[in-house]
Amino acid sequence: MRLISADGKWWWNGQSWQPLPEPAAEQTATEKTVEDEVAAGEPPPPSPAPIAEAPPNGTTPFMPGRYDKSAVVVPARGFAGRLYQMSGGRVNLGPSAAEQRHLTYLEMARTPTSNPPAHIAVASAKGGVGKSTMALLLASRMGLLRTDRIIAVECNPHHGTFRSRIRTHHDRSVKDLIDFLDGPEVERDEDLTLPMLHRFTTHVPESRLEVITAPTDPKIRQALGVDDYKRVFRVLERYFDIIVLDLGTGLLDETTKYILEQVCDQLVVVAPAELDGAELGAFTLEFVADSRGVDWVRQRAVVVINRVVKDTQVDVAGMETYFRSWARACMRISQDPHLKTGGIFDWNRISRQANDEILAMTAEVGSGFSLGRSS
Repeated sequence: MRLISADGKWWWNGQSWQPLPEPAAEQTATEKTVEDEVAAGEPPPPSPAPIAEAPPNGTTPFMPGRYDKSAVVVPARGFAGRLYQMSGGRVNLGPSAAEQRHLTYLEMARTPTSNPPAHIAVASAKGGVGKSTMALLLASRMGLLRTDRIIAVECNPHHGTFRSRIRTHHDRSVKDLIDFLDGPEVERDEDLTLPMLHRFTTHVPESRLEVITAPTDPKIRQALGVDDYKRVFRVLERYFDIIVLDLGTGLLDETTKYILEQVCDQLVVVAPAELDGAELGAFTLEFVADSRGVDWVRQRAVVVINRVVKDTQVDVAGMETYFRSWARACMRISQDPHLKTGGIFDWNRISRQANDEILAMTAEVGSGFSLGRSS
C-alpha cells in the first residue's frame, strides 16, 4: 500500500518522496489552471521541495551523513533518555532543554584561550565565604573539561585553605620556590624546568588539578611581596595556559592590589547569600572599577553568590539583579552538604544541583577567554 501525498502527486518509498506518473492531459489541465491563477493575481500553489534524482534502478542515493551516529544528538536523561534506550535507539525525542543547556555549558567552558596565559583572580573582601573553595573548584572543573595546563595559586597573605581542600604530599610552598630560584641549582629564573617546578606544586590526578600553596607560617606569608609573586608568575606563565589566583581578603594588601589592578584578565567575586557579605562583594567591584574602569568590570567580572539555601530570608534574586548591573554575569551556587564540611572535596560527593551550578560558573568564565588578555 502506497502512502500518497494530499495533492495526489507524490508517493513515499520509505526513504523519500517520489513523483507519481500523471497522464499528459491531466498535467496540461493542471498547468492551465496554474496559469489562470497567476493571470488572475492569485499566487500559485507551493511546489514540493526539490528531491534528488533517484538512480536508474529506482533506489535512493546513498547519503553517508544519515548513518553517522555521532552526528545525532541523543537524550541521556529523563523520560526521553529512557525511551531512547528502551527502543534501542529507534525513538529519539532529542535532548531536553536541561540537556541542551548542559551541552551549551560544556561548549562555553571549552572556549579556547586567546593569547594565553589567562589569569583569573578569585576575590572577596569578606573571609569565610568559600572563596578558596571556588578557586579550586573552578580550576578543577576547567581541568576536567579542557586540555590546557591549569594551575591554582594561593596568593593569600592570611590563612588559606588550599591544604584543607586537597591532599598535599609535601609542605613546599611559593616561598620554597622563590628560595630555590635564589639557590645554586639555577642561574636564572628562566632556567627552571617543568620537572623542577613540579617539586613545589601538588598534582591531584582525579580532579586534574595542580596547585601551589602559600606558606603555612603567617610571618613568612605576610613577608612575601609583589616582586616575589612577579617572579613566580613569570615562571608559571612559561608552562601554564590558565592561572587561577586565590587572593586575600585585604583589598589594600600590596599583592592583592597588584593582581587586581595589573595582572588578572578576569575577576570572579565570591559573595555569600548574606547582606553583609553581599555588600562587601559590591565594594570589591567598586574597588576594581576605580582602578580599571566600569567597562572593564562589566566585561570581565563575574559574581558568584555562594551557599544559597532555599529557606533564606535574603532576596537572592534581587541581589542577582543588582550584581548583573555591575558585572558580566551573576551566578549562584547552592549550599552543598559535602562542600560545607570544609574537608577534602570529591566531585563524586557533590550534589547534582551544585555540580550543575559550578559547571555554569565555569562556562561563564570560560566564555570570557574570547576577550583575550586584559590591557
